[in-house]
Amino acid sequence: MDEALALWQKTLDVFKQEISPSDFEDLFSEVTDVYKEENGYIYVIVPLQFNKYRIEVFYREALNEILKTLTPETKKFKFITKEEVEKEKAEKKINPLITPTEQQQVHSRTLSPIYTFKNFEVGESNRAAFLYAMKVAETPQKLYNPLYIFGDVGLGKTHLMTAIGHYILDNNIETNIVYVTSQQFAHDYFLATNSKNPANNIESFYNKYHNADVLLVDDIQFLENKIQTQEEFFKLFDSLVNQNKQVVITSDKPANELKNMMERLKSRFNWGLSVNIKTPDKNLRVNILKSKLLTLIKDPSDVPIEVLEEISDYFTNNIRDLEGALRTYITYCVCMNLPFTVENIKEALDGILPKQKGEQKDDKNANLIMVVSEEVAKYCHLSIKDLTSSSRKQQLAYARHLAMYLLRTEYGIGLEEIGDSFGQRDHSSVSHGVDKIESMLQDNNMAKMDVENIKKNISKALKK
Repeated sequence: MDEALALWQKTLDVFKQEISPSDFEDLFSEVTDVYKEENGYIYVIVPLQFNKYRIEVFYREALNEILKTLTPETKKFKFITKEEVEKEKAEKKINPLITPTEQQQVHSRTLSPIYTFKNFEVGESNRAAFLYAMKVAETPQKLYNPLYIFGDVGLGKTHLMTAIGHYILDNNIETNIVYVTSQQFAHDYFLATNSKNPANNIESFYNKYHNADVLLVDDIQFLENKIQTQEEFFKLFDSLVNQNKQVVITSDKPANELKNMMERLKSRFNWGLSVNIKTPDKNLRVNILKSKLLTLIKDPSDVPIEVLEEISDYFTNNIRDLEGALRTYITYCVCMNLPFTVENIKEALDGILPKQKGEQKDDKNANLIMVVSEEVAKYCHLSIKDLTSSSRKQQLAYARHLAMYLLRTEYGIGLEEIGDSFGQRDHSSVSHGVDKIESMLQDNNMAKMDVENIKKNISKALKK
């Protein structure tokens, strides 16, 4: 324990030079003790959940990078609150602490440090999914393979999938966890097979995915219509399952309802266990907001329960939107020096609050269409009005087709919805535009470059 404490203090001495004195004082002045060292992790005690959340989200990676330079052993920091330490001691047993850990990167993506079993709020709508996910995390490859989690947007599918990865790594830091969205998998396969040096690239692709101990695939529905990519994923799936490697998949619909997906692939998805996450009831929504408050302000009791109930009545279908509304409300009240009252909800959430309670509208597609349109227009030095116009000039048509292609192939948006967004064009016009770009990508390097550059710009825009 003395060695672990010394490593933490040395890390802090280095890290102190890398951040502002005020940030260091605010978050690290009371972080001076180590609770334990276990399974390659050093558990550092922090006073509040508020501190823990911010350290993990903003500084965890930097701290672990410094630690690498101080010891030849494979060690990483974890953070645990005083309350969690006392609870663990009171139970007189050591439970695996489901807290964020640094993960290996998969094409610049990481397992989110905030998605763990510990901060997943359980209710009647998601209890079965939570229990099955825990079982898979405790005994991967033995019970349910694959685990197929489905449900509407923003209900916690990615949270549970990521929590499985964290739990497994908590017990074996050497496990090769590969997390990827289906869009990224398709993109990786495209790059591996459509480059100047395909042999080396396909080998790198195989090494990355076929050597996974646990494969976590998010939003499998975006492989719809991508027949070649489906074939490759089918081979990968069979290879991993035959080696008793765990596969976890999320989707917005049951496997049988996936359109333009190979029947044998849908059959594989039903091999293990499928579980549905349903819309949360009010009690769960309020509990989710209570949990989120712990990461937003130092004293959650400052926010009356009536405020949480009121916000939960408006945002009923999407947990991500629910949490975002609370974050916006808290930030607005703090910045404007307003009290946390029900009366200030409408002012703080002006523009995003549904007109009626319980009428939350999922505008994910509308937002994606707007972002993609803006980035394509910006890249091609055009306006949104140009993209939606009736003009068939070559430059405008090419840009319009690029936007349609990306919306269809990267985000799975329907032909009719895309057509409605681009000057009320019919689905056959959209399909023609998508086919035109796909044909160009076979042998037109400039088109390939345009698609890759725009995708990078869209990715950056969506993270803002």
